[in-house]
Amino acid sequence: MSTSNYLYLKKLLLITAASGILMLVAFLTVPQYLSPALPFVLIFFMSVSLISYYLLQKKAASGTSGFVTGFMSHTVLRMALYLAIILSYAFLNREDAVRFIIGFFILYLIFTIFEVYQFLILTRKSKPAGE
Repeated sequence: MSTSNYLYLKKLLLITAASGILMLVAFLTVPQYLSPALPFVLIFFMSVSLISYYLLQKKAASGTSGFVTGFMSHTVLRMALYLAIILSYAFLNREDAVRFIIGFFILYLIFTIFEVYQFLILTRKSKPAGE
């Protein structure tokens, strides 16, 4: 495993652990506001982030235009997947839909900010000198 992969995995595990600890505290203090499915959503976001990083890392090595195209198509596919998950859960568990959607959105924001920051670091490192 390369150094950049190791650093990304380490940061991803830290952000996941921090989110998990905050979620645990929230479950212990105000469980009525949280969906019981959120721990699974946390694991889902961690997995998607890890897979996304490795796929987009390969695209970044192919050049800026390849990365931008890959990033945009990857983003569209992920948004479609997220929407399908949200809609499926909401239709199957109507009484928990609002709590699930709010929790999903909060985790989405946390992981999206983390990923964009990491992708910026990745693309800056992979730019050849003079670009």
